[in-house]
Amino acid sequence: MSYTQQLLKLRDEYTKRRDAIHVETWHEEQAVEKDFAEQVVQSENDDVLAALDHDAKSIVMQIDNALLRIKSDTFGRCLKCGKKIPDNRLQLVPYAEYCIECAEIAENK
Repeated sequence: MSYTQQLLKLRDEYTKRRDAIHVETWHEEQAVEKDFAEQVVQSENDDVLAALDHDAKSIVMQIDNALLRIKSDTFGRCLKCGKKIPDNRLQLVPYAEYCIECAEIAENK
């Protein structure tokens, strides 16, 4: 499977996940609870869903950027140092923007 196909498949999965989170967050299938204690639990669940939604949106954006890099023939190169990103890293994280060294530096900041 090419990186483009892999990225499109991942994008579809994360988009479906975001859609499902949206349904849950906006209580489209289940009304807001009337009991205060249940509302508290529901609110906590909404907070978790909001974090998951944020993560999914971020990954979809990274995937879209990777697809643009494929079109511009810059895919597989670290955005910081320009070195080739190892294929084993791209197999695990096909939307990786940085080589391992640069990613670790950014993470430790």
